Amino acid sequence: MRPPFVERLRQESDLIGSWCSFSSYASAEVMTHLGADFLVLDMQHSEIKQSDFPSLLGAFQGSAVTPVVRAPQNDYHSINWLFDQGVDAVLVPMVNSPQDARRAVEAAKFPPLGRRSFGPYRAARYSFEAKEYMADADRRATLIIQIESQSAVEQIDEILSQPGIDAVFVGPNDVAFSMLKPGESLLGPAGSSGEGADSWTTFARTPDVLALCERTLEAASKKGLPFGMTAGTMAEVREWHAKGARFMTLGSDFLFMRAGAEQMLK
Repeated sequence: MRPPFVERLRQESDLIGSWCSFSSYASAEVMTHLGADFLVLDMQHSEIKQSDFPSLLGAFQGSAVTPVVRAPQNDYHSINWLFDQGVDAVLVPMVNSPQDARRAVEAAKFPPLGRRSFGPYRAARYSFEAKEYMADADRRATLIIQIESQSAVEQIDEILSQPGIDAVFVGPNDVAFSMLKPGESLLGPAGSSGEGADSWTTFARTPDVLALCERTLEAASKKGLPFGMTAGTMAEVREWHAKGARFMTLGSDFLFMRAGAEQMLK
């Protein structure tokens, strides 16, 4: 059994993950062999849906790679249900207020800390290990909240004061979008898909956006919470690890496919 992901985040440094967007067992299984420490199965922006679980988690069987699932939204049923399937960690998007943070905790943790409902499904080995599971459930259910707006960063100390949060993750792109004034727009620079996510994320790396990311890192460090962020290049991954980030994501299944195809077809 893998150790709780929150323990890895607290004890290990320089963790690197990638994103999975295909609802394919084989694709996820291939991704587990690429050297990542964790993989984020994205239910918010990709084709992965509830009916793909828990079978999709079988791709991680016997692997040291931790499956993290980004919930489709900050929804009680979605978060509660994912942990019942045996997901190691849930990344909750758009946590942009203390109220949003509390809502996520209520779905992820059992009473008295939260309001998660008792349902000994796959996480408790279909009730065969319900007693053992319940004794350690809140520690094993790693809750990662995703900060995605300037307003959230302005409230970050209060957000991170909500008990039950295990880690914090920043989405710089949406932070950048939240800073737009009426009539403004943001377009990524033109570039080859072989450049990977860098061609999508450069526009969200202005000094103002980076200052908000660093403010979140500082607040998380003061609270003793692991900090993570998306990155567009390995250089950016290393830069943020050096600043104190515990976990960073780089690339995805479809970006790797496109980059590899372009390279081979040159």
